[in-house]
Amino acid sequence: MDTREQILEAYTNYLREHGEPPVSTFRFAQSLGLDERAFFSVFSHMDAVESAMWAHLVTKVAAAVEGGDEWASFSAKQRMLTFQLAFCEEALAWRSLLLQRVGKIGFLACPAYLKGFENEFHAFASRVIAHGIDTGEIAGRGPAVSLYPKIFYVHFRSVIEFHLKDESEHFERTDAYIEKSVTLAFDLLGKQAIDSAMDFGKFLLARP
Repeated sequence: MDTREQILEAYTNYLREHGEPPVSTFRFAQSLGLDERAFFSVFSHMDAVESAMWAHLVTKVAAAVEGGDEWASFSAKQRMLTFQLAFCEEALAWRSLLLQRVGKIGFLACPAYLKGFENEFHAFASRVIAHGIDTGEIAGRGPAVSLYPKIFYVHFRSVIEFHLKDESEHFERTDAYIEKSVTLAFDLLGKQAIDSAMDFGKFLLARP
């Protein structure tokens, strides 16, 4: 295990145990048998460690779904659905951390420690969007296309927040939320939004 992996693993374990980042970089590095020079040669600050940790979670899920046998035949909508369902499944192993570090801040908040998470999702979403534009599933609207990854990121954060609050058996309401909200998003980026908006609205208003 190299120094970067050692720091990331120790940081993740520290967050799980304490519910907050280490206060002292010196003490954290010392606990790993490192001096501060060794730490700062890899990460510029503590937020950078956590940013890399969350970025890895996105890239891990993205790599898993993009490596699937059927990925090439999927529409852009199917690709986004597959990713978000797979992320929520993987998130079960990260639920305590997500509750501590993501669930408490609201889906519109952009703390520095989630920058890597956001960047990696933008990269994934950009690939999905490019595929959708190529196939005509997503309407290319000039400069507005550059905003699409950001729109999908806000939506993705809303999925995580919904998932963390979901008390349904096997998180079945999260699956429904993903399906209906992704359908609405793609209809809005395509050419038919009214039916999807009404269906999604009925879902949100329905009691669990």
